[in-house]
Amino acid sequence: MKKKAHRSRNLLHNHPMLRKGGVHDKSTKAKRRKEKQNLRKAWFSLSTDCVLREDHAAV
Repeated sequence: MKKKAHRSRNLLHNHPMLRKGGVHDKSTKAKRRKEKQNLRKAWFSLSTDCVLREDHAAV
């Protein structure tokens, strides 16, 4: 009587990292960074406008 050789299991078959399909959204870190960039742009544009207005008022 011959014994059947055991087949090795496919360890990747039910791996949690392979179930990450779906909608590709930005990560929370990326969203937060984008908000900081937008805030800095807004502040910079406001401060530049004020400086330019003061320079033009003096002329």
